[in-house]
Amino acid sequence: MNTLHFIKKNKRYFIAILLVVVFALIGRFITTIDFVKLKKYLLEMPVMIGGVLLASVLAYISSTAAWWLCLGKERKKTTFSELFAFKHLGEMLTVFNPTGIVAGDGLKATYIFQKGVDKKDGLSSILLSRALIFLSGISLLVISTVYIIISKTGNDESSARILTGVITIGLGAVFLSILGLHKNLYLGKMAKILKSKKKFTFITDKSVASIYDINQLLSDFFRYRKTSFISAFLLSAAQWMFGALEFFIVLRMLSVPVVFPDAVAVEMGVIFFKTVGAVVPGQLGIEEYGNKVMLDTIGVHGNEIWLVITLMRRSRQLFWLGIAGIFAIVISKNNQKEISTDD
Repeated sequence: MNTLHFIKKNKRYFIAILLVVVFALIGRFITTIDFVKLKKYLLEMPVMIGGVLLASVLAYISSTAAWWLCLGKERKKTTFSELFAFKHLGEMLTVFNPTGIVAGDGLKATYIFQKGVDKKDGLSSILLSRALIFLSGISLLVISTVYIIISKTGNDESSARILTGVITIGLGAVFLSILGLHKNLYLGKMAKILKSKKKFTFITDKSVASIYDINQLLSDFFRYRKTSFISAFLLSAAQWMFGALEFFIVLRMLSVPVVFPDAVAVEMGVIFFKTVGAVVPGQLGIEEYGNKVMLDTIGVHGNEIWLVITLMRRSRQLFWLGIAGIFAIVISKNNQKEISTDD
């Protein structure tokens, strides 16, 4: 039986087992908390939340600006504030809907099509912005891992092997990026070659066609709109950096002596955990465990600190979920008004 088919067929059982294991580990962390110390930390939360929300606003603005650049001339058909709302609703749906990115990006497409954006250009902009977020995320993940190994784990033989592996992965990512940006569409051609090999049965004709499409979009964007490409890439990276700023603000306000690269490493590590656990709606439990693992990695071992950070991040998420609800209501009313006017 095909392994991927077996996993897909029994996905709910794998998710259930994963959640049981994760919540058991989280429960163990909670039992060791010093509640006197926790109370002291919780008193700082009202001040922290302002900084965390500001950082998240900047993250959302930077990612929206990246998408705005990807839209090209079609961005004239909508406003930046509308695009911000569309992207935010799409990302919230991505986090909480079982179908993930498909549902979120589908919702974004629906909204921008309603504004008169050309369907081909609109879909292209969504794919481009998603690809740039992925590329910038991989870049920061590799850099952060190298930083952690060099600064936190010492110079023993095992660290050297891990560092070599990470650098190899980084070079592989650079190689794939070159293939993806080249005018000869080498990324799509490589996917086609891999599909012809019997052991890569998970690569379908549809997958190859999608890779060719993304390859073409990235190549054209890079070749003909290089300034916009670089700007969008940097704005996509800024999204991750502002996410790291949330960790940095909370840790510094709790008097934890960290530097900003530590916070970036934690953010990228947590993103990795959330990506792996994307099948779980809201990454419930997965994000919390990722927070704990990454805080331990940078030498922050207090479970009280971990719980405060977890509460802050989830509070921020709930706040923006409420904002998404408001956006949905406003957009729905505006659409109804436009329909009434057309009639």
